[in-house]
Amino acid sequence: MVACASAEIGKQLGLPTQAYIGLSDSRHLDAQAGFESGTGAYLAALAGINSVSGPGMLYFESALSLEKLVFDNEICGMAKRLLAGVEPQEDLPSGALFEELLREGTLLGSDHTLRNFRRAHYLPGPTVNRTQDEAAPGSTLMDRARQQVDDLAARYQAPIGLTEDQFRELGKVMQRAGGDYRVTF
Repeated sequence: MVACASAEIGKQLGLPTQAYIGLSDSRHLDAQAGFESGTGAYLAALAGINSVSGPGMLYFESALSLEKLVFDNEICGMAKRLLAGVEPQEDLPSGALFEELLREGTLLGSDHTLRNFRRAHYLPGPTVNRTQDEAAPGSTLMDRARQQVDDLAARYQAPIGLTEDQFRELGKVMQRAGGDYRVTF
């Protein structure tokens, strides 16, 4: 509540806002971590907090879990979708369309549904289990999150740094902007 109230004050003053929210005091990626992180992320989104520090954090901000970070990415995706709200489609009023599709039994497979489904829903990644197979390998949240961390680490490619010319040009821009505060590169 304090973070959301601070955001309201910041918005009233025209300032950007930041909060440690969307984190958990749990020591593990468990139900408590999911509850605390999800509640915080949704509140931060609805309160309009500009910068959220918390995804991946556990145990009173003293630990960062990569597994929790990929899980929190899913929570952030759901919070972002929540903020988008319900968007009317181009085919309003749609009563006649629904009657026709229900009569034909093609509501879920219709061109209209297929065209709008991904835009209307947030489809979580592999960390969230939407299957009915509880005996499947990697059936715990921690197993799925650890697998996703491993997959992301295996695909990681370091970004290409600035070229010498780009670095010198950046230095010139910074010197021009610095005025009396000269920076030497």
